[in-house]
Amino acid sequence: MLKFAGMCLLRQSIFGINQLPTTISLLYILTIKLNIMASQFFPLKNWSKSNGQKKAGFATNTVTKMTGNANFASPGTTINGGVVLTVMTAAANDLAAKYLLRLNGTEAAGQYNTANVLMETLLVKQCNYVNITSGGDPDKIKSSGFNCSAETDSKSVIPPTPGPAIIGINGDGAISVSTPKVDGADDYCTVIFIGEVTSVSVIGKYISFPNGGVTIVIPRAGLHEIVTGLTPGTKVTVMTLAQNAAGKSAFSTPVSKFVS
Repeated sequence: MLKFAGMCLLRQSIFGINQLPTTISLLYILTIKLNIMASQFFPLKNWSKSNGQKKAGFATNTVTKMTGNANFASPGTTINGGVVLTVMTAAANDLAAKYLLRLNGTEAAGQYNTANVLMETLLVKQCNYVNITSGGDPDKIKSSGFNCSAETDSKSVIPPTPGPAIIGINGDGAISVSTPKVDGADDYCTVIFIGEVTSVSVIGKYISFPNGGVTIVIPRAGLHEIVTGLTPGTKVTVMTLAQNAAGKSAFSTPVSKFVS
Protein backbone atom coordinates (compact mmCIF):
# COMPACT_ATOMS: atom_id res chain seq x y z
CA MET A 1 0.00 0.00 0.00
CA LEU A 2 1.25 3.43 -0.86
CA LYS A 3 0.59 6.56 1.14
CA PHE A 4 1.68 9.89 -0.27
CA ALA A 5 0.64 13.51 -0.52
CA GLY A 6 0.02 14.92 -3.97
CA MET A 7 0.02 13.12 -7.29
CA CYS A 8 2.94 11.18 -8.64
CA LEU A 9 2.88 8.71 -11.50
CA LEU A 10 3.81 5.28 -10.22
CA ARG A 11 4.18 2.61 -12.89
CA GLN A 12 4.33 -0.94 -11.55
CA SER A 13 5.89 -3.72 -13.57
CA ILE A 14 7.60 -7.07 -13.21
CA PHE A 15 10.02 -8.14 -15.93
CA GLY A 16 12.33 -11.01 -16.62
CA ILE A 17 15.87 -10.44 -17.76
CA ASN A 18 15.01 -11.00 -21.42
CA GLN A 19 11.88 -8.87 -21.57
CA LEU A 20 11.56 -5.39 -22.92
CA PRO A 21 11.73 -2.48 -20.47
CA THR A 22 8.79 -0.45 -19.32
CA THR A 23 8.62 3.23 -20.22
CA ILE A 24 7.41 5.59 -17.52
CA SER A 25 6.21 8.97 -18.72
CA LEU A 26 6.70 11.40 -15.87
CA LEU A 27 3.44 13.33 -15.54
CA TYR A 28 3.83 14.64 -12.03
CA ILE A 29 6.81 14.89 -9.73
CA LEU A 30 5.77 16.26 -6.37
CA THR A 31 7.26 16.12 -2.91
CA ILE A 32 6.29 12.94 -1.11
CA LYS A 33 5.53 13.95 2.47
CA LEU A 34 4.34 10.68 3.98
CA ASN A 35 6.01 7.34 4.27
CA ILE A 36 5.62 5.08 1.26
CA MET A 37 4.74 1.57 2.26
CA ALA A 38 4.80 -1.34 -0.19
CA SER A 39 3.80 -4.41 1.73
CA GLN A 40 4.43 -7.93 0.48
CA PHE A 41 1.38 -9.21 2.34
CA PHE A 42 -2.30 -8.53 1.90
CA PRO A 43 -4.38 -10.92 4.03
CA LEU A 44 -7.60 -10.14 2.19
CA LYS A 45 -9.22 -13.48 1.55
CA ASN A 46 -11.49 -16.19 2.89
CA TRP A 47 -14.65 -14.17 3.46
CA SER A 48 -17.57 -14.49 1.15
CA LYS A 49 -17.99 -11.77 -1.48
CA SER A 50 -21.73 -12.34 -1.79
CA ASN A 51 -23.02 -13.92 1.43
CA GLY A 52 -23.51 -10.98 3.76
CA GLN A 53 -24.26 -13.21 6.73
CA LYS A 54 -20.88 -14.91 6.48
CA LYS A 55 -19.20 -11.58 5.88
CA ALA A 56 -20.81 -10.11 8.99
CA GLY A 57 -19.67 -13.16 10.95
CA PHE A 58 -16.12 -12.73 9.68
CA ALA A 59 -16.16 -9.06 10.72
CA THR A 60 -17.52 -9.90 14.16
CA ASN A 61 -14.73 -12.44 14.64
CA THR A 62 -12.08 -9.84 13.77
CA VAL A 63 -13.57 -7.52 16.39
CA THR A 64 -13.43 -10.30 18.99
CA LYS A 65 -9.81 -11.10 18.09
CA MET A 66 -8.69 -7.47 18.08
CA THR A 67 -10.43 -6.41 21.29
CA GLY A 68 -7.73 -6.12 23.93
CA ASN A 69 -5.09 -7.26 21.41
CA ALA A 70 -1.91 -5.31 22.14
CA ASN A 71 -0.79 -5.77 18.53
CA PHE A 72 -3.71 -3.65 17.31
CA ALA A 73 -4.40 -1.18 20.07
CA SER A 74 -5.93 1.70 18.13
CA PRO A 75 -7.64 0.76 14.84
CA GLY A 76 -9.20 3.77 13.17
CA THR A 77 -7.43 6.31 15.37
CA THR A 78 -3.85 6.42 14.07
CA ILE A 79 -2.02 7.21 10.83
CA ASN A 80 -2.18 3.48 10.05
CA GLY A 81 -5.91 3.86 9.45
CA GLY A 82 -8.36 1.07 10.08
CA VAL A 83 -11.86 1.02 11.51
CA VAL A 84 -12.89 1.67 15.11
CA LEU A 85 -14.10 -1.65 16.51
CA THR A 86 -17.47 -0.30 17.62
CA VAL A 87 -18.08 0.94 14.08
CA MET A 88 -17.20 -2.48 12.68
CA THR A 89 -19.55 -4.17 15.15
CA ALA A 90 -22.43 -1.87 14.31
CA ALA A 91 -21.95 -2.46 10.57
CA ALA A 92 -21.76 -6.23 11.07
CA ASN A 93 -24.94 -6.29 13.16
CA ASP A 94 -26.75 -4.12 10.63
CA LEU A 95 -25.69 -6.35 7.75
CA ALA A 96 -26.71 -9.52 9.57
CA ALA A 97 -30.15 -8.05 10.25
CA LYS A 98 -30.63 -6.85 6.68
CA TYR A 99 -29.52 -10.23 5.36
CA LEU A 100 -32.51 -11.86 7.06
CA LEU A 101 -34.88 -9.30 5.47
CA ARG A 102 -33.28 -9.16 2.01
CA LEU A 103 -36.07 -11.12 0.29
CA ASN A 104 -38.84 -8.83 1.56
CA GLY A 105 -39.16 -6.73 -1.58
CA THR A 106 -37.05 -4.34 -3.63
CA GLU A 107 -36.45 -1.83 -0.86
CA ALA A 108 -35.20 -4.48 1.57
CA ALA A 109 -32.94 -5.94 -1.11
CA GLY A 110 -31.48 -2.51 -1.79
CA GLN A 111 -30.82 -1.88 1.89
CA TYR A 112 -29.10 -5.25 2.16
CA ASN A 113 -26.88 -4.53 -0.85
CA THR A 114 -25.90 -1.15 0.60
CA ALA A 115 -25.01 -2.72 3.94
CA ASN A 116 -23.06 -5.46 2.16
CA VAL A 117 -20.96 -2.96 0.22
CA LEU A 118 -20.28 -0.95 3.38
CA MET A 119 -19.16 -4.09 5.21
CA GLU A 120 -16.77 -4.97 2.39
CA THR A 121 -15.32 -1.44 2.43
CA LEU A 122 -14.76 -1.54 6.19
CA LEU A 123 -13.14 -4.97 6.01
CA VAL A 124 -10.73 -3.80 3.33
CA LYS A 125 -9.79 -0.77 5.46
CA GLN A 126 -9.29 -2.96 8.51
CA CYS A 127 -7.28 -5.44 6.47
CA ASN A 128 -4.96 -2.64 5.34
CA TYR A 129 -4.58 -1.49 8.94
CA VAL A 130 -3.69 -5.01 10.08
CA ASN A 131 -1.27 -5.37 7.20
CA ILE A 132 0.56 -2.14 8.01
CA THR A 133 0.52 -2.47 11.78
CA SER A 134 1.65 -6.09 11.78
CA GLY A 135 4.62 -5.37 9.51
CA GLY A 136 3.77 -8.60 7.67
CA ASP A 137 4.31 -10.74 10.79
CA PRO A 138 2.11 -13.82 10.15
CA ASP A 139 1.48 -14.48 13.83
CA LYS A 140 0.29 -10.92 14.39
CA ILE A 141 -1.89 -11.07 11.27
CA LYS A 142 -3.55 -14.27 12.43
CA SER A 143 -4.11 -12.85 15.91
CA SER A 144 -6.37 -10.19 14.33
CA GLY A 145 -8.78 -12.70 12.84
CA PHE A 146 -7.55 -12.06 9.31
CA ASN A 147 -5.72 -14.68 7.28
CA CYS A 148 -2.23 -14.55 5.82
CA SER A 149 -1.70 -14.41 2.10
CA ALA A 150 0.17 -17.33 0.56
CA GLU A 151 3.41 -15.33 0.45
CA THR A 152 3.46 -15.06 4.25
CA ASP A 153 3.78 -18.78 4.68
CA SER A 154 6.67 -19.15 2.24
CA LYS A 155 10.17 -19.95 3.41
CA SER A 156 11.86 -17.29 1.29
CA VAL A 157 15.02 -15.58 2.45
CA ILE A 158 15.43 -11.84 2.07
CA PRO A 159 17.52 -11.31 -1.07
CA PRO A 160 20.93 -9.63 -0.99
CA THR A 161 21.41 -5.98 -1.87
CA PRO A 162 21.77 -5.32 -5.60
CA GLY A 163 24.90 -3.77 -7.01
CA PRO A 164 24.80 -0.09 -8.02
CA ALA A 165 22.21 0.68 -10.68
CA ILE A 166 23.38 1.62 -14.18
CA ILE A 167 21.89 4.89 -15.44
CA GLY A 168 21.71 5.46 -19.19
CA ILE A 169 21.24 9.01 -20.48
CA ASN A 170 18.98 8.71 -23.52
CA GLY A 171 18.54 12.38 -24.39
CA ASP A 172 15.34 14.44 -24.64
CA GLY A 173 14.79 14.15 -20.89
CA ALA A 174 14.82 10.35 -20.82
CA ILE A 175 16.91 7.98 -18.75
CA SER A 176 17.14 4.21 -18.47
CA VAL A 177 17.77 2.39 -15.21
CA SER A 178 19.24 -1.11 -15.12
CA THR A 179 19.45 -3.07 -11.88
CA PRO A 180 21.93 -5.94 -11.54
CA LYS A 181 20.00 -9.19 -11.15
CA VAL A 182 19.86 -10.66 -7.64
CA ASP A 183 19.22 -14.33 -6.96
CA GLY A 184 16.02 -14.92 -5.01
CA ALA A 185 14.45 -11.56 -5.87
CA ASP A 186 10.87 -11.52 -7.13
CA ASP A 187 11.26 -7.92 -8.29
CA TYR A 188 12.88 -4.65 -7.29
CA CYS A 189 12.00 -1.24 -5.90
CA THR A 190 13.68 1.64 -7.69
CA VAL A 191 13.89 5.11 -6.16
CA ILE A 192 14.96 8.08 -8.28
CA PHE A 193 15.73 11.33 -6.47
CA ILE A 194 15.27 14.47 -8.55
CA GLY A 195 17.80 17.10 -7.55
CA GLU A 196 18.42 16.98 -3.81
CA VAL A 197 18.97 13.55 -2.33
CA THR A 198 17.06 13.04 0.91
CA SER A 199 17.13 10.03 3.18
CA VAL A 200 15.35 6.76 2.45
CA SER A 201 15.38 3.67 4.58
CA VAL A 202 13.91 0.20 4.84
CA ILE A 203 11.92 -0.47 7.99
CA GLY A 204 10.77 -4.07 8.01
CA LYS A 205 8.46 -4.48 5.03
CA TYR A 206 8.18 -0.76 4.38
CA ILE A 207 10.13 2.04 2.71
CA SER A 208 10.35 5.33 4.56
CA PHE A 209 11.17 8.84 3.34
CA PRO A 210 11.39 10.69 6.68
CA ASN A 211 12.51 13.98 5.13
CA GLY A 212 10.31 13.98 2.02
CA GLY A 213 11.94 14.96 -1.23
CA VAL A 214 11.12 15.08 -4.93
CA THR A 215 11.15 11.41 -5.80
CA ILE A 216 10.00 8.91 -8.40
CA VAL A 217 9.26 5.51 -6.90
CA ILE A 218 8.76 2.34 -8.94
CA PRO A 219 7.61 -0.03 -6.18
CA ARG A 220 7.67 -3.22 -8.27
CA ALA A 221 10.33 -2.53 -10.85
CA GLY A 222 11.88 -4.85 -13.37
CA LEU A 223 15.56 -5.12 -14.19
CA HIS A 224 15.22 -2.45 -16.85
CA GLU A 225 13.09 0.70 -16.63
CA ILE A 226 12.86 3.86 -18.73
CA VAL A 227 11.72 7.23 -17.38
CA THR A 228 10.83 10.07 -19.73
CA GLY A 229 9.75 13.69 -19.30
CA LEU A 230 12.64 14.79 -17.08
CA THR A 231 14.13 18.27 -17.37
CA PRO A 232 17.53 18.34 -19.12
CA GLY A 233 20.28 19.45 -16.78
CA THR A 234 18.55 17.94 -13.74
CA LYS A 235 20.61 15.70 -11.50
CA VAL A 236 19.07 12.30 -10.82
CA THR A 237 20.23 9.83 -8.19
CA VAL A 238 19.12 6.20 -8.33
CA MET A 239 18.98 3.55 -5.62
CA THR A 240 17.40 0.10 -5.86
CA LEU A 241 16.58 -2.76 -3.56
CA ALA A 242 15.62 -6.38 -4.16
CA GLN A 243 12.46 -7.84 -2.64
CA ASN A 244 10.51 -11.08 -2.30
CA ALA A 245 7.93 -12.60 0.04
CA ALA A 246 10.42 -12.61 2.92
CA GLY A 247 11.12 -8.89 2.75
CA LYS A 248 13.36 -6.22 1.26
CA SER A 249 17.12 -5.90 1.00
CA ALA A 250 18.98 -2.73 1.88
CA PHE A 251 19.21 -0.08 -0.83
CA SER A 252 22.10 -0.18 -3.26
CA THR A 253 24.85 2.42 -3.32
CA PRO A 254 23.41 5.60 -4.89
CA VAL A 255 24.48 6.53 -8.41
CA SER A 256 24.01 10.01 -9.89
CA LYS A 257 23.98 11.50 -13.39
CA PHE A 258 22.69 14.60 -15.14
CA VAL A 259 19.80 14.39 -17.57
CA SER A 260 20.36 15.64 -21.10
